[in-house]
Amino acid sequence: MTAAGRCLEMGLVALLVLGSGGWVFNPSQKPGGGIVWDRYQTQKIWEREQALERHNYCPTGGCVIRLDDVQLTPNQAFPGAIMTLATTFTILTPENLPIPITISRELLFQGKSLGRVKAMDANNSNGTYVQKLNFTLPKDAAPGTYTIVTRVSTGYGMDEKRLDFRVN
Repeated sequence: MTAAGRCLEMGLVALLVLGSGGWVFNPSQKPGGGIVWDRYQTQKIWEREQALERHNYCPTGGCVIRLDDVQLTPNQAFPGAIMTLATTFTILTPENLPIPITISRELLFQGKSLGRVKAMDANNSNGTYVQKLNFTLPKDAAPGTYTIVTRVSTGYGMDEKRLDFRVN
């Protein structure tokens, strides 16, 4: 089954938020609430030269796509809480050409997907970026350990990180 089919099966309706590239999952279509992914914002924090130095990059090594860090705030999560996910990633290419990048995130609880979002940024130039995305936990979120899987991919490769957090 496709990702879109899984979303419909879960009773979620995905709406494209124009101008942001983000997706919002409408919880009103899912009995008992649901997760809401808000718009994202991307900011370049290091230019190519700084990223080259930081990663000891040599252009003969090919293209680098690196997921440097994933952080979630606040530290304490409660049902209905608004959480902020910050994803730091680096793109380096030998020719210093901009390339398209896709960042996907999925929220899991007890191995089951609660929702997925994909952000596609067209033609990112070389450097290091931070992308921030807010999401709202369902008001009926069960207590326990949740996992966010974040993937950064281009036509040249992919990197992935998992982050666990607890809902009280």
